Amino acid sequence: MPADLNGYWRMISNDNFEEYLKALDVNVAIRKIATLLKPDKDITHEGDRITIKTLSTFKNYNMDFEVGKEFEEDLSGVDDRKCMTTISWDGDRLVCVQKGEIEGRGWTHWVTGDELHLILILLQGKIAISLSQTKVVTQHGDTHLTFKTLSTFRTMSTPFTVGRGSLTSSPRDWDNRHVKSLVTWDGDKLVCTQKGEKANRGWKHWLEGDKLYLVGVNV
Repeated sequence: MPADLNGYWRMISNDNFEEYLKALDVNVAIRKIATLLKPDKDITHEGDRITIKTLSTFKNYNMDFEVGKEFEEDLSGVDDRKCMTTISWDGDRLVCVQKGEIEGRGWTHWVTGDELHLILILLQGKIAISLSQTKVVTQHGDTHLTFKTLSTFRTMSTPFTVGRGSLTSSPRDWDNRHVKSLVTWDGDKLVCTQKGEKANRGWKHWLEGDKLYLVGVNV
């Protein structure tokens, strides 16, 4: 069910914002100014019509949109780009997808208690800002496993059979690519090989004591 985002919200803290700006190729002088700011959010939310005003002593940025309808967004207040933007509800979270010069860009807003949260996303660009993850693994015997990757941004569930190739579809969950995945055991390590648009891609999982390790492969 959509949340009520109405209100005037003051920033408490932010993490990794300069890295996000760096990935957008924002010049160093602007990055330094932006990281010192603590912008407020003034949100008016009436049905499917939402206005988000980001207010600071340096620059203000206004968004006025209808949920579910694509529109051209002028990001001159951020990094001087334009993109086609669609904002929709995913449960009680407001999710933005921005299509343009930089792929995999967007953000997610949600409310927890009396706090408004925002995650800025650049999936193609190296980082997902302030994203923490929990992994839940269910294993039946040596061949049937399910990985659930839980985060504040999105949850992804991946069931598979070891040694049997399967089509993994990831247009929404990761980076807008489809790959053919094969997961096998290499001793006590679980090794995934993914074949698709990007060659030599995959990951390795293994246990050491009570810790689960993951190494991504992209050669």
